[in-house]
Amino acid sequence: MKTYREKAPSLSVFSSSPLRVTLLLVLAACGSAPPPKEPEAPPPPPPRHAPKLNMTTELGQIDPVQTEATWTKLQSGLMSCYTDGQKRVEYLGGDVKFFLRVGQDGSAKYVYLVDGTLGDRKTERCMLDLALGTAWPHPEGGEAEVQKSMGFDPPGNVRAPSDWASDKVSAAIVAHEPEVAKCKAGVAGTFRITAYVVPVGKAGKVTAVGVAPPSKDGEDKVDCLVGVVQKMKMPSPGSYAAKVSFTL
Repeated sequence: MKTYREKAPSLSVFSSSPLRVTLLLVLAACGSAPPPKEPEAPPPPPPRHAPKLNMTTELGQIDPVQTEATWTKLQSGLMSCYTDGQKRVEYLGGDVKFFLRVGQDGSAKYVYLVDGTLGDRKTERCMLDLALGTAWPHPEGGEAEVQKSMGFDPPGNVRAPSDWASDKVSAAIVAHEPEVAKCKAGVAGTFRITAYVVPVGKAGKVTAVGVAPPSKDGEDKVDCLVGVVQKMKMPSPGSYAAKVSFTL
């Protein structure tokens, strides 16, 4: 830093009295520059070897080819779940959409059906358990989400049930609203229900129910809702079974 001094103002002295000498010394002192500031210390140098950080994102990347190959290996097991379901419901059929969360070790953290029209909880549970117990590809950078849709059709020689509109069962739903609300407590969103109704006398009876929850938290509520739907008094489908989908 460049420093400088201010020049003291001139003063004419006509006498050598002590008073005038004192004034000259005071004025000279007032006109002097302040002492220079000490230079600031430079910042410390960065470490020669910076620590390495292992960054993990919330969602990682999973190999789509290996993931699809894993689904292919599961096909025979999923088909076994379906054929076992057909022994209970001969006209069983519909679509399912899996939602899996895969950990970095390749294990499924959780799985549920984000959508589905199959209509049989036992069959759905068999398929979910199969996907949950499967070793998946190891994601990179964090856990990964996997979704997969597939359909199951009954043999051509099996008569399909009649398709009902959801308003066909609206009265039954209203009658069980308190029980439905109790089952759903703590979970936001709607549950998609698919049910098979068979004629029993002049009324209808639910023989099988499938549920697609809105989230993984809703998976714990599925069995409760299945029990409520099975108790609903349905209208008669006539001489043959009917299939209906609705939301709760």
